[in-house]
Amino acid sequence: MIDEQFVLHRYKASSHAAVVGAVLLAILLILGQLRGEGIRWDLFAVLAAMAATKVAAMIYFHFAD
Repeated sequence: MIDEQFVLHRYKASSHAAVVGAVLLAILLILGQLRGEGIRWDLFAVLAAMAATKVAAMIYFHFAD
């Protein structure tokens, strides 16, 4: 049975997974820089999109609540 607690746990799990993904992307970008490979623009674009979405959602929820 799908109830309110199931939805809340699913939301929290997705949020934690997104944060772990963002940290991993940042680590890969930094390691590439340290190795002298330059900026991986594909990884940077994904990380920037995740950050922009997070900030936009925080601003929206700040003013919506």
